[in-house]
Amino acid sequence: MNEKDLMLTDLDYAIGDRRMQMLKAAIPYMEISQQRTLSMFIKWRELVRTMEFFNENGDGMMSVCSLEKGHTSPADMLAAVKPYAGPGEQEIIDLLVNAASFKGSRNGAGGRSPFSMDQLISLLPPDTQSRLETVQLMMQTLGQV
Repeated sequence: MNEKDLMLTDLDYAIGDRRMQMLKAAIPYMEISQQRTLSMFIKWRELVRTMEFFNENGDGMMSVCSLEKGHTSPADMLAAVKPYAGPGEQEIIDLLVNAASFKGSRNGAGGRSPFSMDQLISLLPPDTQSRLETVQLMMQTLGQV
């Protein structure tokens, strides 16, 4: 993914500041020492604004995906993450969503899949297996699996 392809998240919008964006745009035109100093200042301000955001919002919940809206499944989280992923990661996300829906439909129908998830994963190329393991680890870390 090219840097120009990066998209802002809802958190970026919540803590974002037009002046900080202007400073970021000016960084390439400065001397190296100034670039370092200004970059660190900008990141420090973003950290401060992030802490302020969560302090001002009580429990820190972002209203974009509040629990009342029912968007709490791993599939919903994967759908939210997918636009920010590169093509390879998007394929893995699609694989995870399809595997989860296949597993759910087979279990809901009372049948069992003839293949285990490990068998299906072993069919993937090694680099894709590695990316899938990274996504699975992320999901486990977030307590969604």
